Amino acid sequence: MFRVSVIIPVYNAEAYLRKAVESAVHLEEVGEVILVEDASPDKALGVAQALEQEFEKVRLYQHPDKGNHGAGASRNLGIQKAKCDYIAFLDADDYYLPNRFKKDKEIFAKHSDAEGVYSCVGTHFLTEEAKQQFYEKGLGYQEVLTLSDVVSPKELFRVLFHRHPKVKGEFCTNGITLKKNVFKKVGNFHTALRLRQDIHLWRRLAGFCTLYAGEIKRPVSMRGIHAHNRMTVTKDHDQYKDLWWQSLKQEFKTKGLEADKYAVFEQCYINYYSGHSHKIKALRALALQLFKHPKSITKAYGDFDFNFWKVFGKNGITLRIISLKNKLLK
Repeated sequence: MFRVSVIIPVYNAEAYLRKAVESAVHLEEVGEVILVEDASPDKALGVAQALEQEFEKVRLYQHPDKGNHGAGASRNLGIQKAKCDYIAFLDADDYYLPNRFKKDKEIFAKHSDAEGVYSCVGTHFLTEEAKQQFYEKGLGYQEVLTLSDVVSPKELFRVLFHRHPKVKGEFCTNGITLKKNVFKKVGNFHTALRLRQDIHLWRRLAGFCTLYAGEIKRPVSMRGIHAHNRMTVTKDHDQYKDLWWQSLKQEFKTKGLEADKYAVFEQCYINYYSGHSHKIKALRALALQLFKHPKSITKAYGDFDFNFWKVFGKNGITLRIISLKNKLLK
């Protein structure tokens, strides 16, 4: 039977939580809605308690020490408490649409090897200020989070690391449904990452699990953007980027990621560190590029050339160096 445990971390969500819960609790595929209250500074705990009393499907938890541990740890607690065989996530300021699990149910029934299904997520702006900030920061391309076309589970890893020749895009937290047992294979959310822990997990899932495209044309859920969303604060994300890349590298190496997938990741890892503000790290990345991918130097205006410019800057001298290199190696 296809029954889903929906996990909602609750923090600073007093104004939005009821809509989120009601969007999930009435769906026939939803077996339970798990709220994990994370020491919210507002009155969200009271709202959560009222919802637990009102709806039989709703179950409320807090961390054992009643402290604040972040969205990753809250989702992990929800996974631990979940009773259904399938897991889905919803942020407390977002909501599901009525078609949220229709395609997922079909995909899991059709593909016996399916371990997860990802679908399209749309965006709604809670204020005009939030909408303006979203577009001013160049995030307009994220208004709809989905893939531009269907890809095989094998190809998904390349898409998520932006190395696929044709298909582009992402999926997000509100649009993925997973078999509960996948967490035994890949582990849970990385709790040291207070931000980006969700996309960290999606990359690991794409590396080690079989994920199929669900409804990628029409949104199955909506994420709310307000003026205080941390996703729009670039400096908050920047502090976690090194840990994000380093921990992924460790996960992929220790768990034995397939060689072709690891090659994709390694090139992206090198590309990231070539643009690092710490110049020693950037130089090491360029040296790693030459050592690991020596043939890349022969390709005109490929990874090596762009990484060279990241390290040494793009100016008259470096432009001439690369131009001369490409002529000599033509």
